[in-house]
Amino acid sequence: MGKILKVLGWLVGMVVILVIAAIILIPMFVDPNDHKDRIVAEVKRATGRDLTISGDIGLSVFPRLALELNGLTLSNAPGFNGSEFASVKHASVRVNLLPLLFKQLLEVDTVQVDGARLNLAKSKNGTTNWEDMAGGKATGKKPGSAPEAGKSGDMNLLAFTIGGLNINQASVAWDDQSTGERYYVDNIQLETGEVAPGEPVDLKFSLSAGSQKPAMDGKLSMTTQLVVNPDSQSVGMNDLDLDVEVKGEGLPEKGVAVSLQSDLSLNMSSGTLDIQGLSLESGNLKLTGRLEGLDIQNNPSMKGELRLAEFNLREWMEQFGMPAPDTADETVLEKLQFSTSFVANPEQLQLNDLVATLDQTNLRGKFEIVDFADPTYLFNLDVNSINLDRYLPPPSEQASPPAGRPGKQKGGEEQPLFPTEMLRKLKLNGTIRIDNLTVNNLHSEAILVKLRSRDGKLSVDHEIGRFYDGLLKGDMELDVKGAKPRLKLNQSISRILSGPLLKDLTGEDTLLGSGDLEMALTSQGETISQLKRGLNGDVSFDFRDGAVKGFNLAKMIRDTKARLSGEPIPVLNEPEQTDFSELTGVAKIVNGVVNNQRLHAKSPYIRLEGSGKAYLLEERLKYTIRPVIVNTSTGQGGKTLEDLKGIPIPVKIKGNWNDPEFSVQLSKILEEQQKAKLKKKFDDKIDEKVSEELEEKLPEELQDQLKDKLKNLL
Repeated sequence: MGKILKVLGWLVGMVVILVIAAIILIPMFVDPNDHKDRIVAEVKRATGRDLTISGDIGLSVFPRLALELNGLTLSNAPGFNGSEFASVKHASVRVNLLPLLFKQLLEVDTVQVDGARLNLAKSKNGTTNWEDMAGGKATGKKPGSAPEAGKSGDMNLLAFTIGGLNINQASVAWDDQSTGERYYVDNIQLETGEVAPGEPVDLKFSLSAGSQKPAMDGKLSMTTQLVVNPDSQSVGMNDLDLDVEVKGEGLPEKGVAVSLQSDLSLNMSSGTLDIQGLSLESGNLKLTGRLEGLDIQNNPSMKGELRLAEFNLREWMEQFGMPAPDTADETVLEKLQFSTSFVANPEQLQLNDLVATLDQTNLRGKFEIVDFADPTYLFNLDVNSINLDRYLPPPSEQASPPAGRPGKQKGGEEQPLFPTEMLRKLKLNGTIRIDNLTVNNLHSEAILVKLRSRDGKLSVDHEIGRFYDGLLKGDMELDVKGAKPRLKLNQSISRILSGPLLKDLTGEDTLLGSGDLEMALTSQGETISQLKRGLNGDVSFDFRDGAVKGFNLAKMIRDTKARLSGEPIPVLNEPEQTDFSELTGVAKIVNGVVNNQRLHAKSPYIRLEGSGKAYLLEERLKYTIRPVIVNTSTGQGGKTLEDLKGIPIPVKIKGNWNDPEFSVQLSKILEEQQKAKLKKKFDDKIDEKVSEELEEKLPEELQDQLKDKLKNLL
C-alpha cells in the first residue's frame, strides 16, 4: 500500500511539474500578436464590423495569467458619421493561477482600462448603430430563466477577490439625428480598492457631461465605501458623498451646485431600501432626513422624514440667477423652513406632521396627493398669521388716484379672471384655519375656510369670527363646466363697524356705524366687466348710530333756506357728514343695475326716504332722497330749521359714485314753503271771519264744524 501511495504521489508531482513547465514555456513559443489577423476575421464574421488592433497584445501565464490589449478600434455601422463605434487605448487584467488551481480562489489584480470610447447614434429614420450587432442565436430559453442544475449556476468557486478597478479617460457619446439631440459623457474616472464579497470597497467616481440641445455642461464626482454581499443580495454605500455642478442654458451664469451625503443600503431579497443621514445642500439650502423603502421591486413605497433648515429664500434665488418675485415688502422671503414625515408610493403622497415657517407665518397640518395621473389634493392646515399684502406686487409707480377713489387700469376689467382649464381638472377637498389674516389692507381674525372642487365646480364656505367687530359668514360657488363661468355668492355680515372697514379698504371712512348686510348674488362671465354686467340678486342692509361722510344734509338745507330768504349763509364749524340713528335699505340687482326703492334713514331731527339706481358697469348712480325735518329742536341743526318742519325736501344725487353731485331742489322747497304759508294764512282768515259772523248766531260746536268744512273745501 505504501508503494502504491508513493507511486501516486510521484505521478501527481510530475503532472504539477509538467503544468508549471507548460505555463512557463507556452508564452516563450506562442506570440498572440501572430494571431491578430485571425482575431480580426472572427470579429468580422461575428459582427460584420472591422476590428483594428494597432498595438501589441501581451500574454503571460506564470505566476499570473495576464492579458494586455492596446489600440483596439471597432468600426461604425454603415451610414453613420464617424468611422469609430468603440475603441480602447489600453486594457489589462491579471489572475493569480496558483490560488485558482489549488484553493479554487479567484484572485484578480487591478483591472486597468484606459481611453475607452463608445459612440452611440440614431439615424434620421430611427435606425441605431448597434442594431446590426444586437441579434444572436436562439438558445431555446426565455431571457432571464434560471440556469440548469450543474451548469453555469453551479459554479464551485469558494471566493474571489479583485485588487481593484481603474478606468481612466473613458467616454460615451449619443447623437440622435432624428431629433438633433446630442449628449456626451467623458472624462469618466473610476477607481476602487480591493473587491471581495461582503467586504467594504473604497470607490471614487467622476465624469463630465454635456449636451448641445439644450446647451449644458456638468460635472459629477462621488466617493463612497461600497459593500456588495451576493449571499444576502444586498448592496450598501457607506459615507456616500456626491457633488454635481451644472452650467448652461436656462441656468444661472455661475451654474448650480448640489452636494449630497448619506448612507444607503439596498437589499434585493427583502425588497428594502434604507437611506440614513441624508443631507442635500445647494447654496444656503440644506435638506436633511431619512428614507425607508419597502417592496421596491413589486409595489414600491417610501416613508421617512425630511427637514429643510431655515434659509434666506430671496438670497438663494438671487444666488442661482432666479429673479425673486416683485413684492410690496422687500424684506419678505427671507426666512423659510419646514419639516414633515411622509408616506409615498407611485399612486399618492402623504405629508404628515407638516410644520413650515415663512417669515413670521407658521403653518401646521397635513397634505395629501391621491393619484398622480389625475390628482386629488386633500389638506387640513392651520396658519397663525399672514399678511398677504406684503407678498403682492408693489403699487404702480404711476400717479395713484386720491384715497377712496380707485382708478381704473385700462383694459384691466377685460382680462380673464379664472384659470378655466385648470379649474375644470382641479380636484381638492380641504380646510384652512387662520388666526389672523390681512389682505387688501383688510384685517380678519378666527377664519375658517372649507374648499371643495370637482368636475369643474369650486365651492368655498367661509366664516370669519372677528371681522371689524362683527361676524362674516357665507359661501361661494364657481362653476366653469360651461362656456362661461357662473358665480354664486351668499354673504351675511352682522354687527360690523363700517367706518374702520372702509378706512382700511379705500382710505376714507365715508360711512360710520354698526350694521348688518345680507347678499344673495349670481353672475356669469370671465372678466370683471362681464361679471358686473351679469350680476343679479338681492341686497339688504341695516346700520345704526352712524353718519354718512362727504355731505352735511342739514347744512345743505340751511344754506338753501338762507339763499331763498336773502339772508347770509351761516358759517358754522360742523363736520361734512350727515348723522343717522338708523339707515336701512333693500335693493334688487338686475343685469348689473342696483335698484334701491326702499331707502330709509332716521336721526333726532330728520326722517329720510329715498330711492334710486346704481349702474355698476358705468360706476354711476342716480338717486332722489326726501328728508323731512321732524318736530324737534334737538339734533344736527334742528333749531335753525324750525320753520321747515314737516316739509319734504327733494335732493337729487347723481354722477360718478366716487364723486357724486348733490342738488337740493330750490323750486320745490319754495313751492312747499309758499303752500304752507298760504294755507296757514287762509286758515287764520277763515277762523277770524267765521268767528265774527257766526259768533252770536250759532253754537260753538257748529262754528268749529263749519270752519273745518270751509278749510277742506278751499
